[in-house]
Amino acid sequence: MLTTQPLEEITSLKQNLRREISKLSGVPENNIPKYICINNLNSKLERLEEIEKILSIDKYKIVFIGTIGKGKTTAICHLFNLISDFKVSKTIHGKTKNVTETKELLSTGAGRTTICEVIIKASEKTYIEIEPYTVDEMENIVFEFCDSIANKDNTQSEDKIIISTEIERAIRNVTELKITSKTVYDGDKKNIIITDQAKELLDESGVELLKKTALNNANLEARTTTNIEFDNHNNEQEWIKDTFAAINNVQLKEFAIPRKIYLYLSDDILSGSNLSQFDSVVDTKGLDENPIRKDLQKYIDSQDTICLFVTPFNDAPEANTALPAAMRYSLKAESYDRREVRRKLYCIIAGSAVLGN
Repeated sequence: MLTTQPLEEITSLKQNLRREISKLSGVPENNIPKYICINNLNSKLERLEEIEKILSIDKYKIVFIGTIGKGKTTAICHLFNLISDFKVSKTIHGKTKNVTETKELLSTGAGRTTICEVIIKASEKTYIEIEPYTVDEMENIVFEFCDSIANKDNTQSEDKIIISTEIERAIRNVTELKITSKTVYDGDKKNIIITDQAKELLDESGVELLKKTALNNANLEARTTTNIEFDNHNNEQEWIKDTFAAINNVQLKEFAIPRKIYLYLSDDILSGSNLSQFDSVVDTKGLDENPIRKDLQKYIDSQDTICLFVTPFNDAPEANTALPAAMRYSLKAESYDRREVRRKLYCIIAGSAVLGN
């Protein structure tokens, strides 16, 4: 938040404007010069009130928006130093070796890795909290998953249900109806056999038993835990990486499917990071073919939010065309001069760490 002097100056200007408007009030509408003057003064008063609101914001939210698989999570981790060195086993030339690799603390991949919106905030201690789906909502999601399995091969069905990759991964973990692979050798020939446990159960017993088994395995009523705190017994970065991945994939039996994940990070983790300068950093779900996203519109319309559109370096010239038409108008840079204050910032993140207006 700025010092009180600019705000005091704005208050004084507003008072002066109101006095002038009051002097001119009561002017007949046919007195066009004075009528235009009043409208002009009212417009300036509204502008001052908007700037006053902006200047009173203590910390901004930084919201990352982009299409699926364009690197929002990776960019956040590198920009805010949410990375660490981890020892991993790798097979090199047929030999297994322990090597050290730099990895992101949040789950990253080729796309559709993050199951829901993730809000990252600075805190005195490290912990993870979720806003869960209700039991009824999760039950409906499980039933939709089962119906999607049943209708998967039915090309004639008009009511074909499509489950997102993230949700399907979560449901398979929750219901323990996973896709497994097994390598079988026939002499020198190697075959990989893929088994879909949900499809096998469907073929053997039908969709109703599939739904019953899925619900029994899910034990939705027992998934009541909504937060988990770093226990100080392990490496903190490693705990964040493993625990966040487990919650994001719904691998912990006590946790429900998350609607939102809140990640609170301690000073030890944020050392060397500027994340604490902001109210929060938000990793939104990737944009797909559906242009109606009320969650994003809420951020776009908020005065205390800076929206960043993420695209790889090679896609930067096409950033505007990549945005859904319904959102493109809202993500333009809308700037005032500094004392006029920038309300929204439209950026492209090229690669993982280059910012441009």
